[in-house]
Amino acid sequence: MSVKQILFVCTGNTCRSPMAEVILKRKLKLAGIKGVKVISAGLCAKEGEKMSENSRAALKKLGYKPYNFKARSATGALLINSDLIICMSAEHKSRISNFPNVYTVAEITGGGNVADPYGGDLNAYIKASHRIEDACNIILEKITEQKEI
Repeated sequence: MSVKQILFVCTGNTCRSPMAEVILKRKLKLAGIKGVKVISAGLCAKEGEKMSENSRAALKKLGYKPYNFKARSATGALLINSDLIICMSAEHKSRISNFPNVYTVAEITGGGNVADPYGGDLNAYIKASHRIEDACNIILEKITEQKEI
């Protein structure tokens, strides 16, 4: 699989997709893989909003360092310029299915959607981060083995 830009998509770009962005960036760096840009966006994002505190806390519990994240909208230009688009749920995918190379985390992992932890306690965010980490492990494996998703 040859990708230059991976885009994670969720609803508001403050919980799930930013966690996926942080996790996959770190995994690529540790694997020594260069030339792959990882970004995230939301279908209903408020530009510039910060990552949720529980998302930050869940990432820290898993050993990741969240950075000064700012939410962005999933614009047509962003979608068309991405080689691989990974949605947190089937509903997200249905809204952008006219773009090429759109998948859900469920399709990649063989599991279900990543439940939206928004408004939940820290455990809901940790559970979501584990599902996302599983997906990122599979994505990393596909990239290193040059396999299609």
